[in-house]
Amino acid sequence: MKKIDRLVFGSFIGPFLLTLVVVDFILLLVTLLKYFDQIMGKGLSVATFGELITYFSISSSPDAFPLAVLLSSIMTFGNLGEHSELTAVKSSGISLVRALLPIFLFVVLLTGFTYYSNTQLVPKTNLKTYSLLWDMRTKKPALDIKEGVFYTGIPGYSIKVNEKIGDEQLKDIIIYDHTNPNAQGNTKVILADSGRMYSFMNQRYLALELYRGVRYEEGVSEKYEEKVAGGQFVRDKFTSSRMYFDLSSFDMGDTDESLFRRSRLVQTREQLITGIDSMQRDIHQKEEQMFNFVANTFTYHYVKDVPVPDQITIPKAYYDSLRDARREVKETLRDSIDVVPNPEDKKLAVVENKQVLDVQEGKEPSGGLKVAAKGITAKTIAQQSNEPVVNKNTFEQNMRRFNDYYKGDGTRMSNALSYGVNKSRSARNVLNSRVIALDGVKRDQRKFVVTKNQQIARSLACLVMFLIGAPIGAIIKKGGLGLPVIVSVIFFLIYYVFNTTGEKWGKEGVMDPAIAVWISNAALLPFGLFFLRQARNDARLFEPDFYVNALDKVKKLFKKKKELKTT
Repeated sequence: MKKIDRLVFGSFIGPFLLTLVVVDFILLLVTLLKYFDQIMGKGLSVATFGELITYFSISSSPDAFPLAVLLSSIMTFGNLGEHSELTAVKSSGISLVRALLPIFLFVVLLTGFTYYSNTQLVPKTNLKTYSLLWDMRTKKPALDIKEGVFYTGIPGYSIKVNEKIGDEQLKDIIIYDHTNPNAQGNTKVILADSGRMYSFMNQRYLALELYRGVRYEEGVSEKYEEKVAGGQFVRDKFTSSRMYFDLSSFDMGDTDESLFRRSRLVQTREQLITGIDSMQRDIHQKEEQMFNFVANTFTYHYVKDVPVPDQITIPKAYYDSLRDARREVKETLRDSIDVVPNPEDKKLAVVENKQVLDVQEGKEPSGGLKVAAKGITAKTIAQQSNEPVVNKNTFEQNMRRFNDYYKGDGTRMSNALSYGVNKSRSARNVLNSRVIALDGVKRDQRKFVVTKNQQIARSLACLVMFLIGAPIGAIIKKGGLGLPVIVSVIFFLIYYVFNTTGEKWGKEGVMDPAIAVWISNAALLPFGLFFLRQARNDARLFEPDFYVNALDKVKKLFKKKKELKTT
């Protein structure tokens, strides 16, 4: 590494680490504020909060890295330009592109690390985060009985204390016992002059000692005779009584992480691809079921042997083979760990279905392999026709029978019409419900596709932000946290708006989800190339004199035209 490379890289790495910490901290605060009311006030330990903060810091890294690269690039080259170091580099015969090389290589390595983080580290961290968040949400607040307020944190009891001395001594106590699920109202009440409250067995149980009190209990049976008689009423005075409560519900549980594995945010890239293929197979299967339902429901169209269209059958067979290949791999690995399956053998079904598609399109099968995938051959699929088969003789006979049966009988005709209308309405309702279910699967698949492509798009955003930040810093020649921060915020807001819009369009099906997530990078990349070109030409885009001179040139141009017209 040459001295110029050490100078440029040394000027960059410090601001980068600093801005990365600051940006990650800001994103962390935004995330914590989102869940603040759900996790605070529950007596959680510092270690639990530290674990949650660590998970949140890793989860926010996909947005933190691009912004840190953008801000640190502007600051670095702004400082070099402000102290005339960039001018000295150019005067020595080194171009701006060559000066950018060490930081560019670092950003390339950072892009690779970001890709690994987005596809492997962040999903696994999200799984830990959601599991821990669920435990923190479901944990009950710490036992804290306040004076003059009913406390309902203990299941089945409402406790009110009018005066509290220290942490244990209580006075003027009222307890409503609602542990009986069949009782309605306050049928069991305990009043006590004073009491004492303490925990034991490592705070697993709570003991409440009551002194000089009365216990009232009203028992009303469901029998009519006892209701008329007024039921039973029990009053029991006591000098000392003791109650025990189980505090296990106040502990934070250990939620099974498998409950959150279906979420797209906790799945790695390989799992997302598998999920997309599985949902595509589910889509074709639902389409096939809808087609068969229509063919079997309307039984009076005199059409029989209606085949499922090829545009449904062939793709479904393809994804069936993918599912079976994955299942065979899992079974082989489960039976024998020492035997490594041949990946080419497991891809045979996929190749066979590709040949089926070639034969269906009139092409020669590729690869010289025999086409036979799960009993579905090219011959059987090619023989299928979308045209229904109609038996003309049966149709004419049924029409004659129809005329003979309904002719002159209005009651039969009315009943037949009512039956047909009811059956059509029932079929329409069933089809509507299946269409809604199909749309739900398609929407989930689009979300998976968006997440899969976002893992790459957010990684390459580091390169795009570097191409924008470094030339802008060389142009404005201002370091520090003033103008660079303003410019960084503007471009990051543009990136965030386009990224959010593309994600929404992809999920809603407005655009292809595989393309929609690239809108932000595609919109900012031309800016980066433009600024790079201007920086190589030493343009002064951010100086007022540049625009004043440009305006003067425009005025002179119009003035010359006016003079020519006058002459």
